[in-house]
Amino acid sequence: MLTIFMFILSIIVSKKIKYRNYKLGVKELLKRDKTSLFLTIGTKVGVGSIIGTTVCVIVGGFASVFWIMVFSLMMSSICYYESYLGKKYRKKNSNNFIGGPYFILKYGLNKKILSLISCVLLIIIYCFFFQMIQLNTISNIIILNTNINRNIILISVFLILLITIGLSIDSVLKLMNKVVPIMCFIFVIMCLYSIVNNIDILILSFKYNLNNIFSIKSILSGMVIGIKRSIFMNEILVGTTSVSSAADKNDSDICMRYQVLGIYFISFVITILVSSLLLIYLHDNNILNDYILLINSVFYMTSGKIGVYLLTVTFTLFGFTTILSGYYIGKNYIEYLTGSRLLFNIFKVLFIIVCLLGIIVNNSIIWKYLDYLLFIMIIINSYSIIKLIGSENK
Repeated sequence: MLTIFMFILSIIVSKKIKYRNYKLGVKELLKRDKTSLFLTIGTKVGVGSIIGTTVCVIVGGFASVFWIMVFSLMMSSICYYESYLGKKYRKKNSNNFIGGPYFILKYGLNKKILSLISCVLLIIIYCFFFQMIQLNTISNIIILNTNINRNIILISVFLILLITIGLSIDSVLKLMNKVVPIMCFIFVIMCLYSIVNNIDILILSFKYNLNNIFSIKSILSGMVIGIKRSIFMNEILVGTTSVSSAADKNDSDICMRYQVLGIYFISFVITILVSSLLLIYLHDNNILNDYILLINSVFYMTSGKIGVYLLTVTFTLFGFTTILSGYYIGKNYIEYLTGSRLLFNIFKVLFIIVCLLGIIVNNSIIWKYLDYLLFIMIIINSYSIIKLIGSENK
């Protein structure tokens, strides 16, 4: 039902904004402030985007990867407009700006109660549940590839969190600007190296799977899972897009293009790289039901021990940027909306606790509740889009 709704909404929004030009030149990209670009990549590119592609292949086959890219292309219009609203209704907070679903609902639609609900949901979903999922996956990867036990990981993460919660908003944004490009560069180079070294196998595997990928049965089975994972991977209407765009110091048009660029990077670059490696691995191996073990086996097969060590490092960096962005969102909102030192201290304690619980608690328990919360959040933010679409012309 949600899939059909999002499909229709993407068509409506695309028609309303008349398929605007999302292109961003390289020279323009290098000259502009890239805070929001790195913030959006930091919030969206993480363990979920890598594991998400892997889960798609396990559940829906390689046809689901095709649907991730197609649906992401369609939903870029929603991202574009969501970014516009985040920029339009943002407010000044010290030396920075703050925005997101709360501000869109309150100042765009005058829905005070709904805005508070969206604020609470955003903090629960992104600042808490997303952190738990990321850290659970990272800890499992570290344990799988090293001799480090879970207790040492718990202590290490606790120390990192203590340092993180002492950072100012400016410091978090500056750190994101440094860490995000590094982690993306490492991951892309690592994948390209593995693909080039196994290009013959990739070509053979693609030819072998071509009929299965584009068969009617494969397309239909992969459509639902591919679209669902696309929504989650790109965090469409979850709220992080409008939060990221609000922090942007560029003009609105550049800001919105940055957000779309973030989606394209996730849906095309990350997805194509990971699915290519899966094609190489599955040419001579069976699909493993454990997605963490599968992605680990893929990098071991294509790059050896160096591959799994780099995968571990990359996952750790992805997790760190998600921690930074999650803390940034919670801190920014609480400081602006309440100014209460007590509430902020409570948030810091809860943030540390849920992150540590993520290392211990099973992911299936987290997903059980997260799916429902994501559904509610998407519906609320869809309401904002539908009500405000075309408001820029009034």
